[in-house]
Amino acid sequence: MKLWQKIFLSSLALLAVVTNGLSLVFLYNTQEQLWQREAQRAAVQQQNMMNAIKTTVINQRLQSGQICLPETETTDAAASALSSQEAGSYLLAFQLYSGARMLTTDDTGLCAAADIVSEEQSDAGLTYTRSFRQGEQLLLALNCPLPLEQQNYRLVCVFDVTSLDQQLKSQAFTALALGILVSVAAAGLLLLVVKVQLRPLDQLSQASRRIAAGNYGERVQLRGSDELTDLGQDMNRMAQAVQSHVGQLEQAAEDQKTFIANMAHEMKTPLTSILGFADLLYIQKEVPEKKRMEYAGIIVEETKRMRSLSSKLMELLNVGSQNLIFTSERLASVLNEVAAAMQPVLNSSGMALQYGCEPDLYLLMDRELFKSLLYNFIDNGRKASPEGSLIKLLARRQGNKAEILIRDYGQGIPKKELKKIRQPFYMVDKSRSRKAGGAGLGLALCEEIARIHKGSFDIDSRVDQGTLITLRFPLAQPDTPSQPAVKEEPHEDTTRS
Repeated sequence: MKLWQKIFLSSLALLAVVTNGLSLVFLYNTQEQLWQREAQRAAVQQQNMMNAIKTTVINQRLQSGQICLPETETTDAAASALSSQEAGSYLLAFQLYSGARMLTTDDTGLCAAADIVSEEQSDAGLTYTRSFRQGEQLLLALNCPLPLEQQNYRLVCVFDVTSLDQQLKSQAFTALALGILVSVAAAGLLLLVVKVQLRPLDQLSQASRRIAAGNYGERVQLRGSDELTDLGQDMNRMAQAVQSHVGQLEQAAEDQKTFIANMAHEMKTPLTSILGFADLLYIQKEVPEKKRMEYAGIIVEETKRMRSLSSKLMELLNVGSQNLIFTSERLASVLNEVAAAMQPVLNSSGMALQYGCEPDLYLLMDRELFKSLLYNFIDNGRKASPEGSLIKLLARRQGNKAEILIRDYGQGIPKKELKKIRQPFYMVDKSRSRKAGGAGLGLALCEEIARIHKGSFDIDSRVDQGTLITLRFPLAQPDTPSQPAVKEEPHEDTTRS
């Protein structure tokens, strides 16, 4: 059963119960009032008869000159007074009793009703009424005490209240018909209200189906400030998040596809060279020493490039899944180690390294992984710089962050290439990069390492002027008390090959 059906049926049932309950209460009160009015009408007519009987008895006593009539004369006078009364369509019968003895006779056949009233209550001083049904007639019998000449009598009158019964039935039928009519009208109105109020829910359902079908740009347009509008806004936010995540997954899938294609292409080139020159050495029976050395040299260089490519690739793939241990490290110490390790490589290229660091700068890092980040940037600067160039490695405090500057004076990067150089396998000058042993994975690896250390880097490069790498990382507190601040002066390695 759908929600609108549950709301409709439960509301209709509640409305029917309340409406019919109020109708029954109103009908009950109306019937009680009608019965009271009918009983008062009958009591007034009975009282008139009793007054007539009392008047007759008093006249009889006055005429006889007695102080009090005997019981026999009182009974005769009362019976005489009753005999002058006539029954009609409303007052059907009446009887006078002395105790349980009936003093008058009646040929209407309704004395049985009066007798029942008389027999039910022996207390002559009690006034009460009783209703009876005889055939299709509804009768009302009234029992009322009648004191005459110090004697206790009772007058029982029987009235025809069939018209009242018919009126009550008519009212009950009218109330029932009106209740049904009101219920039907209320059901129609309630159904319309429920449908209108729950229309936004239907819109949400349709929108969710379209989103589930892949239309992630679908949005719900609801107005108002009720809970369904809030639900629509939450659903829009969810759709936006799903669309964003799906876009990221699609981009990741596309990047992975490009990554694999580039990797296959990069691996294919050195493999082709290795296979070609190995075949030459295998096929040719006599190879001159000069040619053999040339072929072997090419095979060695291509093998080194493949080794560098695979090493960088594995480092890039595994850097995020390594069990890293972050500790607070003194940045000056790390820079000293990096400079010492890079000096032989720079010396072989005839380059110099100038480095320096402000004192008491601490970063939270995985020491070896962080050093790998600096190695990559310095090595990229070495590959882009001519022999005899200078590379700078400097660190300073900028607010609550440490700023590391790596500057080279090489050929620089064209502006249009800056947005692409962070992509895996992308190389601005493929021939130069391959000659220098590059694999195109350096900056992608650097970006991942910087992200793991909650840092970032910017690249400012100009053609023929060089490149400036600016790295920023949040400062950390030292694990041990700080040593006295010692200003480290920039160092310069001017060794040439």
